[in-house]
Amino acid sequence: MNIGLLIGSCLTASLSPGPASLSTIETSLRYGKRRTFWHTLGLAIGETPHLFLSLFGMHWLTVHAPYALPLIGFAGMSYFLYLGVGLLLRPRSSLPEAVGVEGGALRLFLRGAWVNFSNPKTIPWMIVIIQAAGVPADQLAWSTTGVFLLCTLGSEISVMSFYAFIGDRLRVRLKDAATIRLVDRVLGVLWLALGVLMAWRVWQLLEGQH
Repeated sequence: MNIGLLIGSCLTASLSPGPASLSTIETSLRYGKRRTFWHTLGLAIGETPHLFLSLFGMHWLTVHAPYALPLIGFAGMSYFLYLGVGLLLRPRSSLPEAVGVEGGALRLFLRGAWVNFSNPKTIPWMIVIIQAAGVPADQLAWSTTGVFLLCTLGSEISVMSFYAFIGDRLRVRLKDAATIRLVDRVLGVLWLALGVLMAWRVWQLLEGQH
């Protein structure tokens, strides 16, 4: 196993634009980088089942539960569309200052976990990383598994913390209600686009099973 290639592949995967980066920037814009920590932690936890599936269970999943990935993808598609519509219809014209229920730690954690868990693109990425870094998936030891988890989750938390910093810097400059409304609309459209993309991926998964 090539540790350098493993770290490089993990960082590349985490840096690629997608639901995790978009949700992190959106959360940081709305609540600041400190509270976005819980969202970032949720992203890492939500990614963990995909990591174990990539290492141990892809063959079993394909043979015994072929509709699992399309179902997960459908749930993700529905959630992304829900987030997009919610932002487009959001009546708020200013960023929240109080924690409240919406920005509570548990809610932000669960939101982050669901964003990554419901994204079936995570498993193909993990398989590419395993192959690129030469992770011996056929002869896994606890040490190999531990290194793989440490690199992937560490990269995810580090990169999402960077995205949270970007969102927080933008947050400092968002004081005008019209500008905040425009940002909400842009983010809403991006979430809708991700939802449509997810629908296309689910269709591809279903087509591949026929």
